[in-house]
Amino acid sequence: MDPTMMAVVAVVTAVIGTLARLTYRVVKTRAEVRRAEVAQQGLSDRVRSLPPGSRLSERSADREVEIRIGASARHGGEQ
Repeated sequence: MDPTMMAVVAVVTAVIGTLARLTYRVVKTRAEVRRAEVAQQGLSDRVRSLPPGSRLSERSADREVEIRIGASARHGGEQ
C-alpha cells in the first residue's frame, strides 16, 4: 500500500475512534441526566401524595433524602 494512503487510513481511523468515544460520553451523560430526572420526578410524586405532617426518608447508594411535609419554619434553636 502507498505510504500516503496508509497515512490517510490512519487519520480516518483516528477520527472515527475519537468520534466514537465522544458519542459514547454524550450518550452516557444524557442517560445519567435522564436517570436523575426520573428519580426526582418519582420523589416529587411521592411527596405530593403525602398528607401534611408526614416525613419521607429515602436512602440509596449515592444519596440520602429526608423531607418533612408541612413542617414548621423553625430551624435549630429558633422558636
